[in-house]
Amino acid sequence: MSTDGLHSGEILKRALFDLPSGMPVTTRYLKEVGISRQLAHRYVQSGWLQQLGYGYFLRPGDHLTEKGVAAALQANGVKVHIGGKSALALKGFSHFLRLGGETLYLFGRGTRTLPKWLLAQFKVNLSNAALFNEWQDLEGRLGVSRLDHDPEAPFASEPERAALELLDLIPKRQTLEEAGFILEGLQALRSGKMTDLLKACRKVKVKRLFWHVAEELDLPVLRKVNPAEIDFGSKSAYILQGENNLVLRNPNG
Repeated sequence: MSTDGLHSGEILKRALFDLPSGMPVTTRYLKEVGISRQLAHRYVQSGWLQQLGYGYFLRPGDHLTEKGVAAALQANGVKVHIGGKSALALKGFSHFLRLGGETLYLFGRGTRTLPKWLLAQFKVNLSNAALFNEWQDLEGRLGVSRLDHDPEAPFASEPERAALELLDLIPKRQTLEEAGFILEGLQALRSGKMTDLLKACRKVKVKRLFWHVAEELDLPVLRKVNPAEIDFGSKSAYILQGENNLVLRNPNG
């Protein structure tokens, strides 16, 4: 092997070692460390990388994780974050989630499609609903932050936002019964963050449903959230359609 080949091989080894396990390697990342598409193709042919799909590779012996694939999507410019039940599980609330929570919940307004390799390996629920009036990058989304201080860690919803995202999926993709069970475990929601999110939320259904469920469960956060600061829509009742219709009244009367 030539000196240049040895040098590029060492660059690749260091670059691959720096990424968290379970995270696909992106062409954008390879470019940042000085590896071209042509060279990446050679690495695939030599068995140093495995092609997952356009723009994504798997390291030999590595196994994809939900955190890893979300981080790779974000690194490649796909503006989705981990939210809802998935975010709550990754934030340490997995003991409140029932079995069968293997679905990866991703949220991103304007995102319509995901890579085929991802959908082939994971059960993914993508929501592009306009729950908040935001189009900006992940860093600017209210109640969304990296899972930890690692710069490669994926962006995920904080518990307060994840709760609203969970409720937004009712009744078509989420049952009210399970949502109540999950929210019952959220005893330490931050009132300031919750207030900001409820004020920014664009859906009357979600805001009223959160208030209804939180009152039913007597969640401590409601004692410090002033409903007068939140727009719950008109005084008319909102009927949540489902197996048993639920009447959601305006907390402000």
